[in-house]
Amino acid sequence: MDQPLTDDATASALRAKAPDSEPTTSVASPMDQGRSLHGKTVGAVVAAAKVLRTLHAAERPLNASEVARAAELHRGTAYNILRTLQAEGFVGYDEATRTYAVSLHILEIAHGVLRRSGLMDIARPLMHAISDAHSVSVYLSKVVGPCSHLLLDWVGAALLTDLYVTVGRQFAGPAGASGVIMAAFGNSSEQELEALFSKVAWYQKPSFPDFLTQVRDARSVGFAVDRDTMFRGITLLSVPVLSPSSKLLLVLTAAARSHDIGIDAVGPLSRAMQSAAARLSESVRLLSLG
Repeated sequence: MDQPLTDDATASALRAKAPDSEPTTSVASPMDQGRSLHGKTVGAVVAAAKVLRTLHAAERPLNASEVARAAELHRGTAYNILRTLQAEGFVGYDEATRTYAVSLHILEIAHGVLRRSGLMDIARPLMHAISDAHSVSVYLSKVVGPCSHLLLDWVGAALLTDLYVTVGRQFAGPAGASGVIMAAFGNSSEQELEALFSKVAWYQKPSFPDFLTQVRDARSVGFAVDRDTMFRGITLLSVPVLSPSSKLLLVLTAAARSHDIGIDAVGPLSRAMQSAAARLSESVRLLSLG
């Protein structure tokens, strides 16, 4: 028997769509069907992707009923998908709690994607050079949605700004220096930005008009600096990596403890970051970024 919900945050996201006794068939939603640009969308694959996204987004392992509710699938469908993904090594199962979680095998696939893209071969030497010269940690993220980015890699001394700053984690919403860059060089409207901005947390969150001022400044100078407002005692500096058509693809961010990086260090660091971003921008046409 599935375990009862014990996490209020997860419980609010798991709303039942159908009783467990309904047939084990699933139909892709119009939104899912619209994702297919060519050929016929395979419903089973769409459902499996929903299950993986659900497990990825959850703050704890989930049982089959919880996965079914969150993914809007019948329980039997969710269960069969979970068991298949488990057999293929993409999902792990805890016999004691009868819950599922994404397997570390996913990392192998992610590593293969980055290796074939050629991005790390170009980016890592640039990131290490900045880290060594300026005593900062450097993070590279791929823009994956409106003011949302996925951490691809980082180098340098680890900063305990967030215990979950790990490769593969997605960060949503316009927050910190990277959020300013995505707002400045992305295509979100002011209304969309305000809605997204209202949902994110900062250590000392600016007002939305002040945030827009930062966005305009970043658009003008080509970088954004956040000093002690996203994280207490941490300075962040972010720059955009643009495609040849000026589309925002990647965000490069440097981070250091504020007492280790003075105001006079911002100029040299920003120039080094912009130079690295320009090198990446020149190379993106040769890469496969997905």
